[in-house]
Amino acid sequence: MYRRNIDVVIASSSENLSKLLADASMHEEISISVTKTDVAMLNNRLNCDILICDLEQLELCGVKKLYAGSAFVLCLYPNQLERLPTSLLVNIADIWIHPLSPELICFRYQKLIQQILLERKFTLNQTYLDTLINSVPDLIWFKRLDGIHVKVNDSFCSTVQKERQDVEGYDHYHIWSIPKEIYEKSDYVCLDTDSIVIQSKKPGVFDETVAEPQGMRQLKTYKSPIFDDCGELIGTVGVAHDVTELKNTDAKLDLILRTMPFAVMITDTTNNVIMVNPKFEEYFQVTSEDVVCRSYPIREASAEFPANPPHLLYCDQESGIGLLCNGKERILDFHTESINDFFGNFVGTLNVFRDVTIERGLQSQLKQMAYSDQLTGLFTRRYLFENIREKMIDADISMLYIDLDNFKLFNDTLGHHYGDMVLKKSARLMKELFPNDACIRMGGDEFVIVILGKHRIEELQERAEQLIRKFKCHFPGSSELQALSVSIGIANMTVTTPVQFDELLRKSDSALYKAKINGKAHCVVYTLDLESDSTTSCD
Repeated sequence: MYRRNIDVVIASSSENLSKLLADASMHEEISISVTKTDVAMLNNRLNCDILICDLEQLELCGVKKLYAGSAFVLCLYPNQLERLPTSLLVNIADIWIHPLSPELICFRYQKLIQQILLERKFTLNQTYLDTLINSVPDLIWFKRLDGIHVKVNDSFCSTVQKERQDVEGYDHYHIWSIPKEIYEKSDYVCLDTDSIVIQSKKPGVFDETVAEPQGMRQLKTYKSPIFDDCGELIGTVGVAHDVTELKNTDAKLDLILRTMPFAVMITDTTNNVIMVNPKFEEYFQVTSEDVVCRSYPIREASAEFPANPPHLLYCDQESGIGLLCNGKERILDFHTESINDFFGNFVGTLNVFRDVTIERGLQSQLKQMAYSDQLTGLFTRRYLFENIREKMIDADISMLYIDLDNFKLFNDTLGHHYGDMVLKKSARLMKELFPNDACIRMGGDEFVIVILGKHRIEELQERAEQLIRKFKCHFPGSSELQALSVSIGIANMTVTTPVQFDELLRKSDSALYKAKINGKAHCVVYTLDLESDSTTSCD
C-alpha cells in the first residue's frame, strides 16, 4: 500500500550513470523514474526522492537547499572527501567515489532504494496506528510516566470536548478540568489505577468513573505498561469503554471484546473456554463453537500430542506465537491476566494476543542493517560495541586484531573494485577458520575476531598462524605486486582478571602494530613490554 514510485534526478558529468541506474535490477512492483539535468537548473526545493550530484559542480554553501526532502548522493574523487564539512556529511545519504564501479554502484543504489521503501513502510505503520485508534469508538490514550498524555484518539477528544492541541502534552487535571484538590477528595480512581499498572508493570482492567458535561459516566478501562527496546518502562496505554448503559456483565464483556483490535480468549478456573472474540477466530482459524466449553491449550507438537492449533509454528514467551496463515508467518505477542470477582476470588483467565508481525519484521530488518557490513557480510563495529561488550561481564574473551598488509598498494594499483573483492575474500577466509566466533570488520582493511570462552595463548597463536598461512596461499603476489598478507595482534582477558572492553581492544591493537613493525605477516601476543614501545602505523 505504500508509495512504490521513486523519482531520481542525476546532476553528474558521468555519461553512463543514467543508463547504469536505469539498468539496475529492481523488484517489479517498484517504479523508478531517472532524470538527468544540470546543477544550474536545480531549484531550491527540488521535488524528487533521490538527488545524485558531482561535488565539483556544487557550491557547498547551497547544498543543504538542494537535498532538503531528498536522499542526497554525492559523487566525488577520493582526494575531495577530506574537505567536506562534517555538517554536510551527516546529512548525505551516500557517497560514490570516482571512478564509479558499476557493480558497487548498482549494489549501493539498490540498498538506497530499499532504505527509502523501509522508511515509507515505517511512516505508513505510523499512519496505520493513527487510523486504527481513530477508528475505534472507545477512548484510547498513551501517557508518559509523569502522567502527560502524548497521544489520544478522536473519541478521547470528543469525550473531553477539547481540541487535540489542548489534550496532548497535558495531564489528567487539565484535560478533565478537575482541580487537584477536588480530585483528591472525590471517588475518581483514574490516577490510582495508573499507579497500579506502573508499579506492577502488568496490564490491568478497571472500573472508573468520570464526569462529562452530560453527567457521570462509568468506564471499563484497560491499561497496559509500555516498554522501550531496552525493556525499560516508559509509560502506559489505556483503552476505555463506556459501560454506563450496559445491564449485565456478559453484555459488557461481549461488547468490549468485539471492539478490541486484539485476539482474546477467556477461560474459567478449569481452563475451559468461556468466550473468544472474532480476532481469535481469525488468527487461530477456529469458530467459537469449536472451542467454547472445552479446553483449548496452545502447544507445540510433542510425542504425546499434536500441535494445537495445527498451523502452529512455535509458542514460547520470548518469541511469541508463530502461526502459518495463507502460506505466510503471523507472529502474535501474548499476555495472560487473572480475572477475579468482586470479592477477589479467582474466576478465570484473560488471554490477549496481539499481531506484531509487521513490527517484528521492521525490527529485524533494521537490526540486520545495523549489525551487518554490506560489503563483506561480517559483523559491524556497532555490533562489537553493543553486543560483545556485554558478554565480557561473565565470560573469558580473546581478541585478534587483524590488518591486511599491503592492501593500500593493491587498492591503488588495481582499483577499488579489486580492493573490494580482496576484502570480501578475506572475510570468507576468516569465517572459514573461525566459524563459531564473531568476525567483525572495523573499517577499511582492519578486522577483529572475538573468541569467547577459555583458550590457551598457544592455541590462539596457532589459529592466527593458520590464518596467516591461508592468506599466503590465496594472495601469493606477483612480480609487480607484493603478496597480500595479514598481521595479527592477540590479547585476552579472563573473568578472574577482567579489564575494560576498550582496554582489551587497545591491547590487541598495540600487539598488531608490533607485528607490523616485526615485518608483517606475523602475529604478536600482547605483553606489558609493548607499553614501552613507540610504534608508528605502517601498511
